[in-house]
Amino acid sequence: MNDKNKQSVIRVENLTMGWPGKILLENVSFDIKENEIVFIMGGSGCGKSTLMKTIIGLNPPMAGDILIRGESIINSGPKIPEIQRSLGIMYQSGALFGSLSVLENVRFPLDQFTDLPMEAKNLTSKMLLSALEMPNAGPLMPGELSGGMIKRAGIARALSLGATILLLDEPSAGLDPITAANLDETILRLRDNLNCSFVIVSHELDSIFRIADRCLMLDPKTKSIIADGNPRFLKENSPNPWVRQFFSAEPDKDL
Repeated sequence: MNDKNKQSVIRVENLTMGWPGKILLENVSFDIKENEIVFIMGGSGCGKSTLMKTIIGLNPPMAGDILIRGESIINSGPKIPEIQRSLGIMYQSGALFGSLSVLENVRFPLDQFTDLPMEAKNLTSKMLLSALEMPNAGPLMPGELSGGMIKRAGIARALSLGATILLLDEPSAGLDPITAANLDETILRLRDNLNCSFVIVSHELDSIFRIADRCLMLDPKTKSIIADGNPRFLKENSPNPWVRQFFSAEPDKDL
């Protein structure tokens, strides 16, 4: 399907976010299309993680709306929790419960929000761990996992309720280059095999050039998106010199 004909799975409309006395983004609009891998980038303090929390309905915006498959995650009243459960979230640390096994961590959303029999929940969780290349990790405790395995288990849990829109906060943070590259390949497989769309908060350039379809560059000075496009195109062709500098990882010339 041509990218222009793909449906929007997330639509941000005229969003203003922040808090009294501090606006991070003002009147910003953009779409995330089905099967896209979109990175949210920018310098420290530009609002990347706040934007992710706003998209998933944890941070009420000051103005504007956010539609998840056409339904407002801001203005849908009692239906908001159902919309939120249609999203898969992985926070930077993986956020596994230390007192639960890996299998129990992946199964946790199924325990909380479904009436499936335990056999079905365990089978689903095991299948997800296998899909994340952790078929034997179920009995382990989080403290026994490597950093990469913690991230994979977090993604497996994010998928447990059948989400096909995943939001990942710094998935490669703290990982060595080989582990980060393997995780990137896993994200590509999930996109291709499970028809997933990804919003990824990160400034890891290796991962961005490896898997990003688009990048959204936030700018705290203008409180806007100053770049939206493929990272390789933006590196060479952005009209904004700071964007080109960012993608080229070049130091300031006066330092």
